[in-house]
Amino acid sequence: MKGRNAALGLLLGILALSKVDASELLYIYAPDCAACQQFDREILPYYEQTDEARKLPIIKISLADWQTGRHSKSGCQTQPVNVTPTFIALVNCKEQDRITGYSKEELFWMSVHRIDAGITSATSATSLGTHEP
Repeated sequence: MKGRNAALGLLLGILALSKVDASELLYIYAPDCAACQQFDREILPYYEQTDEARKLPIIKISLADWQTGRHSKSGCQTQPVNVTPTFIALVNCKEQDRITGYSKEELFWMSVHRIDAGITSATSATSLGTHEP
């Protein structure tokens, strides 16, 4: 019985140490936003099939729902949203970075890669017990 309790304690300790940060990319849009419509045509249909989507899944939220608090993510720690589209990278419901606006596919992907690298770096530093200046 003692061995079983020790093994259970070890397993629980490992699970606590291996906590996975929940990262997601909020996409705040407006139905009448031309740039949002362009993003919906050029990126959104393909995004879920990418490696980026596995790291930063997109959650699409209307600006009206965001501003009135009707979406569960509206309570996360973020700066105000004044422009659509706005993409907010969250880790554990805290804003880490954002992309404001959309004009070209290449710029969006470059920004997503920058955000992913920043989150990966911050997560690695935190798990190692170090902090970047």
